[in-house]
Amino acid sequence: MALDPEELVTLSGHGTMKLCSAVTRAMLLLPKERKRAKIVREGEPAILNFQQIKELSAQWQHGLEPMGLP
Repeated sequence: MALDPEELVTLSGHGTMKLCSAVTRAMLLLPKERKRAKIVREGEPAILNFQQIKELSAQWQHGLEPMGLP
């Protein structure tokens, strides 16, 4: 299952936004804040931790299709 960059999600401590914006904002956080960053979404997986956010960001930066996460 691929993740939709336009999906509305919640970035912990930063509110509701599109997934692509949440990933970008999480990557811009200070290192200490990044460790606590979580994206909450309706689908599976319901919670993306920072490692998953980082992997998603790397895929999108390299022009690959939105990825499905385990």
